[in-house]
Amino acid sequence: TLYRHYKAGNKQKRKGMCEERTNKLESIDFNWVSVYASKTRKAWDEMFEKLILFKEKHRHTDVPTTCKDNPKLGDWVSKQRTGYRNYKAAGNKQKSYGMC
Repeated sequence: TLYRHYKAGNKQKRKGMCEERTNKLESIDFNWVSVYASKTRKAWDEMFEKLILFKEKHRHTDVPTTCKDNPKLGDWVSKQRTGYRNYKAAGNKQKSYGMC
């Protein structure tokens, strides 16, 4: 994103927001991460914590999609694996579900 380029000190000419506008937004404590992205990150972290608890209890991370302890955990783990396969298939260049 433009913000990442700006923060990294990337001075190359690019389309988009100029430094002056970025500075103005930062002067009013502009939130660069959308509420949706923030909620998504929080939800991912919560599921990750549940996976840790599952592993402590069962000594593995092969959560069944019909997990009685937490039905959503099995679906989440399945989506992580699918996201990882898609990410690898795209040569690590494409964002996929759960992949940064």
